[in-house]
Amino acid sequence: MQALVNWLDSLLDKDDLGKLILRVSFGFMFLLHGIHKIYGGTEFIQGLFVQHGLPAFFAYGVYLGEVIVPILIIIGLFTRLSAIIWVGTSLMVIWLMHADNLFTVNKVGAWAAEGIGVYLFAALAIMLIGPGKYALESRRQTA
Repeated sequence: MQALVNWLDSLLDKDDLGKLILRVSFGFMFLLHGIHKIYGGTEFIQGLFVQHGLPAFFAYGVYLGEVIVPILIIIGLFTRLSAIIWVGTSLMVIWLMHADNLFTVNKVGAWAAEGIGVYLFAALAIMLIGPGKYALESRRQTA
């Protein structure tokens, strides 16, 4: 049994490929939200900011958080800085859209803020693990 586990470990020990898959998949999915804002506008987001007592023009930050940042994450450029902005964007979405139901679950047992929560945790992981070698800013660190 241990031989099988060791064989699987050696077969699947592809940290940099895992980092690439994480960056590209979550970056692309988050970018789709930004593309929607490009074509659909930011009026909805502007309304949320106004409801929370903030200026409507803050909504234009969505283009940084949901368009530029995901592109940088996907290509692996300024990855950790971009992930920090992505975390901030995710926290802002949670505050704007889920402040009243942050500690609730829906009728099927999912966290009410699960959609954005998944992106938040992916961004935190990317921030901590870095871009990997399949990135424009690839920097292998030696111990």
